[in-house]
Amino acid sequence: LGVGVALPGPLDHSRGVLHRVTGFPEWDGFPLRDALADRLGVPVVVDKDTNAAALGLAVAGERGSFAYLHLGTGLGAGLVLGGTVHRGARTGAGEFGHQVVQLDGPPCGCGDRGCVEALCLAAVARGDLTEAARVLGIAAGNLVALLDIDLVLLGGRTVTNAPDAFLRGVEAVLDERARRTGDQPVPVRPATDEIAEGAAQLVLAPHFGRRDA
Repeated sequence: LGVGVALPGPLDHSRGVLHRVTGFPEWDGFPLRDALADRLGVPVVVDKDTNAAALGLAVAGERGSFAYLHLGTGLGAGLVLGGTVHRGARTGAGEFGHQVVQLDGPPCGCGDRGCVEALCLAAVARGDLTEAARVLGIAAGNLVALLDIDLVLLGGRTVTNAPDAFLRGVEAVLDERARRTGDQPVPVRPATDEIAEGAAQLVLAPHFGRRDA
């Protein structure tokens, strides 16, 4: 039926064109979808790995509105709002790691300063997982406040290497926020690695009636 490709963003999902992919800036402007379709002779769909993971989780049974936060070599999010993967008009939704949470903070690869990604990865690099989880929790709290989501799911290599530390840290921040606002805390859970399955669902889901893929 075709091939689904999931990779770090940013990219243009509708045209299958890469932008300055995290870790591979030389791919900027490369038409990956058309290049692979020409080589393989089948339709190709290209999306961000976080969006693919969110789609895989939704197809596997996660309901409602949730955020999948992926911490690996970078930090991104896949958003499912009302059961539909939310990409935004320019596939820019979910650039979660580039919230500025510390004015005039350390420089980030995106060109800004004090981004969540820069602060979180710096804490991981020095072995301070408690601080990394706290920063991730603060950013997750911003997302909860902005979108009023039902669930936060954590994934990515860095999280799976120390799941308890990240779950405790993010939960603590969200619980404290809920106490201040008088709301019920938004639950936090580890996510299964759905990126490969989600990439397949980029192709399969529309064939089986899921038009929101």
